[in-house]
Amino acid sequence: MAWEARGGSRNFYKVSRDGGRVRRLYLGNGPVAELAARDAELRRAERRARARSQARLEAAEAASRELAELTDLLAQVALMASGYHRHDRGNWRKRREQPEKADRG
Repeated sequence: MAWEARGGSRNFYKVSRDGGRVRRLYLGNGPVAELAARDAELRRAERRARARSQARLEAAEAASRELAELTDLLAQVALMASGYHRHDRGNWRKRREQPEKADRG
């Protein structure tokens, strides 16, 4: 959507694509055109705000995923250091104490 100067007057056009062709719809140069221009600007601002919001959300989700992965890794290290293990990717279990074998000699 754009204002264009033609023949000494300023006119507002709505530009759109229809297939591969560019279509221009004349909306005038008076109060109706001013309202259409303001509406177009508000829509553009809303799209930009939505895009910024989406980018911030995606960045926060990525940081949250990374934090969750690091927390899981830290928990695994702590459990292993405490003598636990996972059999076949199942639940964490405490290792059994192996009885000491007497020397037969």
